[in-house]
Amino acid sequence: MEKAKKMNKGVERLVDGITYIWVNVFWKSPNHLWALKVTVSIACLLIPAELIFHNSFIGTTLALGVVAMALGETDVHPVGRIKSAAIALLLFFVASSLVTIFLPHPAWFAVVLAVMSFSLILVGGIDSRLQGVTFGAMLIIVYTMLGADGNNLEWYYQPVLLTIGAFIYSLVSISLLYFRPYRLLQQQLARGFHSLAEYIDLKANLFPSDPQIQVTLRNQLAQKNIELAQQIEACKQDLYSFSGESNQEALQTVDHYYRIWFLLQAMQERAISSHEQYDLLSRQVKNIELLDGFGKLMREIASAAHLYADSLLTDQPYKHPLSLKWTISALQTMLEAEKDEPHWLTLSLLMRNLTGMEINLREEEKTIGQIDVTVFHSRKPERNTLKTLLNPAHPRFRFAVRLTLSWLLGYGIMLYLNFGKGSWILMTSLIVFQQTYSATRLRLFHRLFGTLLGVVAGVALTQLLPTVPGHILLMIGSIYLFFYWLKQNYTIAVIFITTFVMGAFDLLANEGIAVIFPRVIDTIVGGVLAYLSVRFIWPNWQYRQLPGLLLNAVVKSRRYFESIYDGTITEEAYLHNRRTAYNADNALTSAWKWMRLEPKNVRRNQDRAFNLTNLNHALLSYISALGVHKSAEDLSEKELDFCRDVSDVLRLVSEMLTRQADEAQIASYLQKANCWDEQMEVMMNDPGNRRVRLIYNIAHVSRELLLEARGIIIDR
Repeated sequence: MEKAKKMNKGVERLVDGITYIWVNVFWKSPNHLWALKVTVSIACLLIPAELIFHNSFIGTTLALGVVAMALGETDVHPVGRIKSAAIALLLFFVASSLVTIFLPHPAWFAVVLAVMSFSLILVGGIDSRLQGVTFGAMLIIVYTMLGADGNNLEWYYQPVLLTIGAFIYSLVSISLLYFRPYRLLQQQLARGFHSLAEYIDLKANLFPSDPQIQVTLRNQLAQKNIELAQQIEACKQDLYSFSGESNQEALQTVDHYYRIWFLLQAMQERAISSHEQYDLLSRQVKNIELLDGFGKLMREIASAAHLYADSLLTDQPYKHPLSLKWTISALQTMLEAEKDEPHWLTLSLLMRNLTGMEINLREEEKTIGQIDVTVFHSRKPERNTLKTLLNPAHPRFRFAVRLTLSWLLGYGIMLYLNFGKGSWILMTSLIVFQQTYSATRLRLFHRLFGTLLGVVAGVALTQLLPTVPGHILLMIGSIYLFFYWLKQNYTIAVIFITTFVMGAFDLLANEGIAVIFPRVIDTIVGGVLAYLSVRFIWPNWQYRQLPGLLLNAVVKSRRYFESIYDGTITEEAYLHNRRTAYNADNALTSAWKWMRLEPKNVRRNQDRAFNLTNLNHALLSYISALGVHKSAEDLSEKELDFCRDVSDVLRLVSEMLTRQADEAQIASYLQKANCWDEQMEVMMNDPGNRRVRLIYNIAHVSRELLLEARGIIIDR
């Protein structure tokens, strides 16, 4: 009896241990879970192929089908995932069959290759879900070429194996989604809150602000804000996939996640808001301990946001940290001691903002329960028409032309120089190719560096694991680490996909080391082809995009600003204008970021573009600060008039950027803007105008934008 009790306790401990590992390692980490799904699928195919058929080619080909499907899956809705998988399986079989049928006939294959690549890229531009499917199909084309090298196989052999591998992974993935239909939606929302937490944690380093590191910090914050905005947009697209639910219970669940999405946006507004220039604030506030307190509070809020993200992933109730209440109480006491100081008003508004973030998390059920999301029930994912994509001016059309030409050139080089593993040229071109020159250049560097490191690691590991079980272990371990790192660090991911390939070739023909040289050469050739195509075929230089992006950003920022002080604007319109303003600023900042990596001879008006980008981001940060406090109290008539004047200046900036403003208008508005300081000083003497400093910050940046835009006209 005692022995049985001990055994039961041992089993319970084992179950608890497994549960703990599952929740904290896999369930909390989407990257680990994704890697596990792929690895389990491959292991279930690769190991039986070796044990039953003693045929490494079967196992490896099945594994490549898994990889293609895993890299190509996009849709988060269970029904949508099934439809996408069905389309993918059909495309995979057709694409692979066409390769095996036409590959022995180079001239015909070149035509087929061009038609397939151009068509797949173009169709992938219709919506994001198809983009993943078509990318997987293009991988299948390359995988089939690799498998056909030196093998005399029936035309259906590889297509069947690759499709079976893809089917098995789909079965694993869809089965998990069937039991947890909102899992992928939860993961995306969790990524958003994790990005938000990282942004807040980084911004905490500005309290107190060190002038020496401020520029670096601001660049890091701009990049982190881009990532946050991208995560929020991804959430929107995922939510739209569920908007057509007819079941009332399912619709209520989706509405709940919509509200969480709005909570994320509300906290983003608070996070990116600026109440003052932080270097100026650090010089004014003598009590550095007070600013340290603000930094500590922000770090604790960031930690709480991470906990909230984890609660979404584990389906556990969110537990608000008690330490936050104590930190806020201590900081408020310190702030009250500074009440007679000139910086008190600014810091009190900042305190209210941070306290609001804490309340958003602590009372999240109450907060999100007040949001009406019924208007989103009919929303659908954004789509393009094929007619639109067939326009030569469309970026997707040009992308398709570039990649198709790159593949044809790569195939020609492969034939002319008789490269045995020349298909890797096409593989590298496909993976390295990005929409812009700068992104392609960066991806090329990561690809080359990762491949070289992977080759070194692969040589060592294939020698350490010379047996068949050793090679299988190497492949399984490598593919797990590849998928785990793919969305976090591309260079590290390339290292492990390279070791996977070397393990596969050593398993197939004991030639893991023999493929080192062709692997490196083909990677270089494919990368160079991608680089040259983006560089010289319809190059998409950022200086051409910046004027339109800047105009859009200023227009959207002005609408967001007007939504705050104009009492006739609905809450729905306010939320829409806020999101579009953030997206416009994100696009402008991204363009500037990529512009810095372009050749010097095409970086036109670089300094002015930098100034305008920074000014717009500062403008948006100050508008966000006002937006945070928009419902705290009504604006006075003087403040409203002032806001309207600022809005008129921003409208004039838009007209200047479109060459619709004349010098007389500009001179008139400049004269008015130069009187703002005096007007603001009068209003600041009124203790009732608590937000006047926030409005002044917006006005100050708007005036700077006006002067910078005037400089553009003079330069012309």
